[in-house]
Amino acid sequence: MNKLQSLIESGFIDKEDGTILDTRTNLLWQQSPPNKLFTWQDANKHCKSLTLAGYDDWRLPTKEELEHLINRKYYPTMDTIFDCEPDWYWSSSTDVDFLSGVWLIHFGDSFMFLDSKGNSDNFVRAVCSVKEQCV
Repeated sequence: MNKLQSLIESGFIDKEDGTILDTRTNLLWQQSPPNKLFTWQDANKHCKSLTLAGYDDWRLPTKEELEHLINRKYYPTMDTIFDCEPDWYWSSSTDVDFLSGVWLIHFGDSFMFLDSKGNSDNFVRAVCSVKEQCV
């Protein structure tokens, strides 16, 4: 599949600077997750301290933003434009009924799981909102 076909199908553009632009949501994603696991607190710190492609306002994505990356045509279940481990990824989304709970998404099988913020170490993929369409 060539780049134009890939863009039409997925809406993702490889900015060739370590980021992927989602033209449907105007979110800029970190192309490759760090090759280590983080607690939820450290995942937040990592995103907030990240400077990538001239942006310094990176954050941990919401559960809904991560869900938007799911593509079950692939394994791991994320578009192949991304580097992805088939494992759990942190979101910033908490649960009102389980105050210490935070949502995780598994990109091996697309499951979602509500876990305690301090209960496990998982992967992180940073995201930021872009104000202008930067195609």
